[in-house]
Amino acid sequence: MTPAMPKSELIEGFRAIVPAGGAGTRLWPLSRAARPKFLLDLTGSGRSLLQATIDRLSPLTGTTGVVVVTGVRHGEAVIEQLAKDVRVLTEPSPRDSMAAIGLAAAVLAETEPDLIVGSFAADHVIGDEAAFRATIRQAVATAREGRHPRWSLLRHVVVISRP
Repeated sequence: MTPAMPKSELIEGFRAIVPAGGAGTRLWPLSRAARPKFLLDLTGSGRSLLQATIDRLSPLTGTTGVVVVTGVRHGEAVIEQLAKDVRVLTEPSPRDSMAAIGLAAAVLAETEPDLIVGSFAADHVIGDEAAFRATIRQAVATAREGRHPRWSLLRHVVVISRP
C-alpha cells in the first residue's frame, strides 16, 4: 500500500482508470489465464505490475481516485492485491480495454461529472516516476485549458528505450 500523500501532491479533479484484463498468454508459462502478467511481480520489486501502477498513480489521485476495471475471473485476486479504498469494478463479460475504460468513466461521471480522467495500463513498467508524474500533471493542465465542455482526449506518447 502507498502511504498517504500530502494534499499538495494530489491533482484536484483528476481520476485514474486502470483496465486490468487479459488472457494471460503473452508471457506463458509465467502468465496464465488465472494469473495474468499484471498480477505478477515481474520486476523483482516485491510488488505486482498492478500494485506498481497504483503506487505510481496514488501520489496524483490518492488511492480513492483510482478505479481498476477487471473481469469477474480476476476480481478477487485484484481486490486481494490492492488497498481497501481502491475502487474495483468487475465487467460481467470480457470486452476490450475501451469498453472497460468507458464503464469506469460512466461510473465516475454519475457522481463527479466534471472530472478529467486518464487511463493507465496495469502492466507497464515506468522507470522515471517523477518524469511520469510531471507529464501527467502537464497533460491534465492542458486538458483543463482547452477542454471541450463535455469531452477531452489527450494522447500520451511514450518513447521506448529498451524492451
